[in-house]
Amino acid sequence: MDEVKSAPVETITSKQVKEIYVEYFRIIDSYFGSIKQYLGSDSESHIDLGNYISTYPLISNLIIDAIDDLDVEIEIFWSKNAKKLFDFIKQQNTLKCVYSGDISPVLLENFVKKTALYVDSIVIPDPIYNLTNFQKQIIFDEKYYLNKLVRHVFNVWKLKELVLADTKENIVYILPINLELINQKDRNLLHSTAESNFTGYFNKIFTLKSNSALETLKLLEDVKTNRNIYDLIKDKNNIPNIWKNFESFDDFMTRFIKTGKYTKITDKSNGWNLGVYLQGQFLRVQEHKFFCERLVAEPIYDYDLPWFFFTYEIGGMDMDGSILNALQKEKFEWIGKVPLNAIKILREENKLDYMRQTLRVGLTDLKAKNDSDLIKVSEQVEINIKNAFDQQKSEIDLLTKEINSIVKKEIPITTGGFLSGFVPYLGNVVSLFTAGRDIKKLLGQRTEANNKLTELKGNFINLLIESREE
Repeated sequence: MDEVKSAPVETITSKQVKEIYVEYFRIIDSYFGSIKQYLGSDSESHIDLGNYISTYPLISNLIIDAIDDLDVEIEIFWSKNAKKLFDFIKQQNTLKCVYSGDISPVLLENFVKKTALYVDSIVIPDPIYNLTNFQKQIIFDEKYYLNKLVRHVFNVWKLKELVLADTKENIVYILPINLELINQKDRNLLHSTAESNFTGYFNKIFTLKSNSALETLKLLEDVKTNRNIYDLIKDKNNIPNIWKNFESFDDFMTRFIKTGKYTKITDKSNGWNLGVYLQGQFLRVQEHKFFCERLVAEPIYDYDLPWFFFTYEIGGMDMDGSILNALQKEKFEWIGKVPLNAIKILREENKLDYMRQTLRVGLTDLKAKNDSDLIKVSEQVEINIKNAFDQQKSEIDLLTKEINSIVKKEIPITTGGFLSGFVPYLGNVVSLFTAGRDIKKLLGQRTEANNKLTELKGNFINLLIESREE
């Protein structure tokens, strides 16, 4: 499938988009339906299921055999539907974002909850397509491959109701996004740009000098240990935060090399491994830029390393991209407690514009260029959310006081009305008729205030407040 080509736009409707995704989930069900009953309800259940299924004797082998042709079926599915969806999404005059980073976000459900506070639509690269058609070929450990596939398939499966929800704009789209889907001419250009940028970055941060990507890898091949690599880094201002001290750099390299042992890529030296990683990051930047431009969407990540290389190359993200990526910081993990259904409530209440404007306060002219800038953005976003919560609580407090005040007025009038039914005249005490009229008026005010209070307590903002305070 060579998806990104110039061709006449085939117009489809929102209903047809939903039908395409109904078929997508049918494919998942046909291959993995027998094990979905073992998916738990907690946020990491898809990770647990991947570990469980891949290590279960006999069953894991049976499943590996059963999914052998999944790559063919998903390829056929996207060959029929990819261009329709790409064209449809591009035409939507809404705020969109495209994810890049892992195969899918570690906790996709929580990622979507946070991101949907700001954008109309989130585009997630199809993990099934990327795993079965690309990674399967380089992973030699079948159990490791099965673990990843089950984990990411059910990560997406958890969003089925949201993907198919009857909302004005689709909240989540799943698309085949991969460098190999780009036409050959553009792909060659992206490869060339990535190699040039990789070489330039190497020359900037290392004491060594190179004229090409190939020469860079050869130079790094001679660097054997993590300490040797670290000592060659001359510019620590232009490396990711977690690499700025040797301990965290060493930890990253150890985990990266351990992961690489499951693939068929030749392992030459620690330096060469880092070179391959850096080259891959700059290539992913080109891929992400291409698809963001193709879909007229903002870039979004859920962890710091790929975000660092993207912003390093483009010189920083604008306001929308900065806010979106700031929302992924750990301080906003509490948003994951919000029920997934609350995202639909947000749209039904037409509160997306309100949330967007709330989060933008104080950030209009900001551009996040590095990790410290992103921290500043996240701090401002946190302040903005707190102010919105304070305003919400203030409105609830005012309504509660108003209701209490009305109740206090009702008591003497009700008592006076009751007595006047037995005593014709009590000096200046109100008559039965007057008391009844005033009671009716106050009861109406109280009902109206109670209705407002119920609406305030049940709306999306209050769901956020309750999730943060749990």
